[in-house]
Amino acid sequence: MAVFTNIFRKIYFTTLAVLSAVIVCWLVLIWLRLDTYEKSMPENAAKQVFNQYFKELAFNKLLAEEVTYISKLETLENYSAYLTERAGNVERNFIQIPEDAQGAPASAGIKRYVVFSDNTGIAEFEMIEKSGIFGKIWKLSGVRTIYKNLDEVKIVVPSGYDVYVNNKSVGTNYKTGADLFSATAGNYNIYTIPGLIAEPVIEARSNGRVVNLIFDSEVNEYSAIPVLTVDIIDSFSLFINDIQIDDSFLAKDDIKTEETNRLRLHRKIYRIPYGLDGEPNVSIVSADGKASIIKEKEKLLFVQELISDSDLEKQFKERAIAAAKTYTRFMTFDTTIRELQRYFESGTQIYQMIRTSEVYFYTPHRDSWFEKENASEFFARENETFSCRVTFDNCIRRTANDLFRFPLDVTLFFRKIGSQYFVYDMQINS
Repeated sequence: MAVFTNIFRKIYFTTLAVLSAVIVCWLVLIWLRLDTYEKSMPENAAKQVFNQYFKELAFNKLLAEEVTYISKLETLENYSAYLTERAGNVERNFIQIPEDAQGAPASAGIKRYVVFSDNTGIAEFEMIEKSGIFGKIWKLSGVRTIYKNLDEVKIVVPSGYDVYVNNKSVGTNYKTGADLFSATAGNYNIYTIPGLIAEPVIEARSNGRVVNLIFDSEVNEYSAIPVLTVDIIDSFSLFINDIQIDDSFLAKDDIKTEETNRLRLHRKIYRIPYGLDGEPNVSIVSADGKASIIKEKEKLLFVQELISDSDLEKQFKERAIAAAKTYTRFMTFDTTIRELQRYFESGTQIYQMIRTSEVYFYTPHRDSWFEKENASEFFARENETFSCRVTFDNCIRRTANDLFRFPLDVTLFFRKIGSQYFVYDMQINS
């Protein structure tokens, strides 16, 4: 009897286990079918993705699914901080991008959705139709966070240094210039890092030594090599330690200022990596080979000042003022064409304009004279030419005995003809 009871128990429990397994499998199949049915409806599948990723922002999952290019050197902390700030502490929702809208997917098996925080778009996600065990289902194919990348970041370091961005080794993957050489910087490497969304922490390391990199906002560049900045007139050539600097180091040109406009000149700025020992010897030379004065305004910043040429000023100041006064007196019918020819080169465009002008500074007057006369900013140019600025007040007492003052500010351009200098061009500054 005891043996029969034991056999019965074994059969009973075996049967019960088999039935339980069958029921579990049946329930699993039902669940899979229901799940497939749910996922066969894109709206339901999209809602599941929204709840999983966006209802409460799942930063790790979002960054892992990101389909646009965010640099692998970016940190989860920066990504989380950016997305948290953009999303805000408001309720989020999502809508499907209409099939006829710009940016909608071209394939019928793809649907795209936009996630909003209030009225701010924070991300898009894409669903793709795939084959499942029990039919077609919709699955997440990628997430694109809506953000604006920083511009590519350029990093310049001496050869032999390893670069770390956000405490991650850059290696050689981002190296865009290897073992370069400059007479002013020595040997160096260039790295270019795209896809960052926040200001990075950048270090250059070599044999336990850590070098702080200097950020240059003008060129969006981090450099472990100090940068020498030189601001000069565009007609001059630049030399560093007697080495001529070519325009590959030109950071900005055609720079206009009030001063250069008066002289019809432009400025240009060079930015040269300078990693050599000792102070740089900076010199500039004009087109006709004459050296000019350049001063160090602050550490590694040199600026060419437009210093009036004292020799030219001593020799031609009176003639320059006389030329400008003759021009003014001719325009007010107070002198003759013969007097104008003493200072202005015949046949030039400015001479013809003055001689034939029908617009005169004329008002009937009893007397006229000049006050506050000055000539300055004498600037030597190539081929025996120079320019200078002349200013004065032209005072006119009209026939009604009232007094008018007409200020004049002109730049005169002189060139040598024979043994004398004549005005070949003129610019009115005010």
